[in-house]
Amino acid sequence: MHIISAVSMICLWQIFSKLVNSPLILPSFFRVLTDFFSLLKTKIFYAALLSTFRRVMESFCLSLFLGSVLGFFYGKFEAVKNLLSFPLAVLRATPVIALILILVFSLSSSSVPVAASILMTLPLIITSIGEGTREALKNSKLNEMTKIFGFSKKQKFSYILIPSIKPHFKSSVISSFGMSWKVVAAGEVLSLPRFALGSELSKAQVHLETSQVLAYTLALILTSFLLESVLKILCREKKYVSHSKKPDPKSYMPKIKENERLALIAPSGFGKTTLLDYVAKNFENVSYSFQENRLIEELSVYQNILIPLKNKFDEKTASEKSAYYIEETFLSEKKDVKIKNLSGGQKQRVALARALAFPSKVLLLDESFNAQDFDLKMHLMDFIKKDLSENPRTLIFVTHDECDGKYLCERTVHLDGNNAI
Repeated sequence: MHIISAVSMICLWQIFSKLVNSPLILPSFFRVLTDFFSLLKTKIFYAALLSTFRRVMESFCLSLFLGSVLGFFYGKFEAVKNLLSFPLAVLRATPVIALILILVFSLSSSSVPVAASILMTLPLIITSIGEGTREALKNSKLNEMTKIFGFSKKQKFSYILIPSIKPHFKSSVISSFGMSWKVVAAGEVLSLPRFALGSELSKAQVHLETSQVLAYTLALILTSFLLESVLKILCREKKYVSHSKKPDPKSYMPKIKENERLALIAPSGFGKTTLLDYVAKNFENVSYSFQENRLIEELSVYQNILIPLKNKFDEKTASEKSAYYIEETFLSEKKDVKIKNLSGGQKQRVALARALAFPSKVLLLDESFNAQDFDLKMHLMDFIKKDLSENPRTLIFVTHDECDGKYLCERTVHLDGNNAI
């Protein structure tokens, strides 16, 4: 896709270059490419490239160091946050060009790009590190755990704070590095240090060598892109890859009769959810109680159940059905409470109520009772059996608890490897 996009852009460039018919305004892509390869043969290009790279790395490393230290205190102490909030807001709002022009009056031409880059990237790094620090310090459950098990300050720092900051740090590293290249290049164009890609770009512009300007711009873009790609690879989190291959759902999907209640029994990690997802995608008229609930956190219990029903029934019927299933799943007292304020067991019952209330030919239940106590679980299963007797539909219930499967369903199937037995 990237290749197609690049080729399309080159074609458009060529078309507009032909239409404009003026190399001074828009030279052809191949003219720019020729000038770019000519640059690669000159010593001054490499001297400029190395100097620009040095300034970028200098500003980048200083920004990371200062931003990490200040970000930690910014997230830990409210007084530091209040003290830094205004200057950081000013820096974020200041145009890069204006900042560079101000620095030109007080710093050497070589120092201006570095200082400008540091000042423009610091707000990003400080706020990002500060957010990670606040997350770690406000995680009451983890903090309670560290107190109970007597974690030392060093252990808290190593195992709680650093992992919380790490993703924010990686994100700020990638974002600030790209910004550093842009700001340093802009600073060089305006301050004109002796060796710099920005200075060479400015000289080409003064001499009206448009293709040279674009060639230097291309050099900046390619260098930034390549280095940023390397940085992304270094910052990429290693993912665990399971070597155990899960069977294809088609190979172990048992035959199901219409309106049958079927329990599929399999150990954790076998692929029970994968099987239900396969059914949901390949069969029409399905209702699904997901294992991870998939509720809209900012809406209430009532709204989560009502909204899908409004697409199937009139307002009154949808409201009555919502109220009925809320009551039968013991959620009446939580009817108007937002999902984000419920416990895990309550959220699970909302997901179950939504699936039961929604009209369908197939009802899928994925471990829908593992967050309920025994008495409540039995009530819910009794209610489901009653509801299915009054409104028949096919039920596929996946679980690792054979007792639940046998109690709720007419037939249980054990899944083993690629075979249903």
